[in-house]
This record gives sequence, C-alpha cells and structure tokens, in this order.
Amino acid sequence: LLLPGRLQAVVPVTVKALQMDVRLGSASVGAHVRDAACYVCWAFARAYAPAVMAPYVPVMAPGLLTLALLDREVNCRRAACAAFQENVGRQ
Repeated sequence: LLLPGRLQAVVPVTVKALQMDVRLGSASVGAHVRDAACYVCWAFARAYAPAVMAPYVPVMAPGLLTLALLDREVNCRRAACAAFQENVGRQ
C-alpha cells in the first residue's frame, strides 16, 4: 500500500523506469523494467482518486505515449497503451 503522500517520490522513479534501456553488445536489457513501470502507472490510475493523480498525469503521459508508439517490444507497447487508456479514462 502506497500512501498518496509518497507519490511525489515514486512517480519520478516510475517515469525514469519507462525509459530504461541498457545496451549489452547486440542486445538490450530493460523490457521487463519498462513493462513493470507501465503496470505501476496502470495501478496508480486504478488505486487513486482523480484529484490525487491530477498533478502526476502530465508527468506520466509523455513517457507512456512514447513507449506506446515507439518501443520495439510489443508487450511494452501494449502495456503502455493500457496504462495510458486507464489514466485518460479515469481523469
């Protein structure tokens, strides 16, 4: 359980995780982290009232849109779409 007062510290870390991509040779690592960050954004929309989330939606939306449109992993694109739709639908 995350109290609404802690969102100020957690949302920036989550937005940073949406951009996680580490190159290791010809492969990259980070798809699981990006997918988990999308799930966290989705869960925030479901768990908190729109009044609580209102200051954080403009911070999360660009990262989710970028991920939904440009990520090379289809699972991450789908997760970002779901999280973005949930946030838009509840605001």
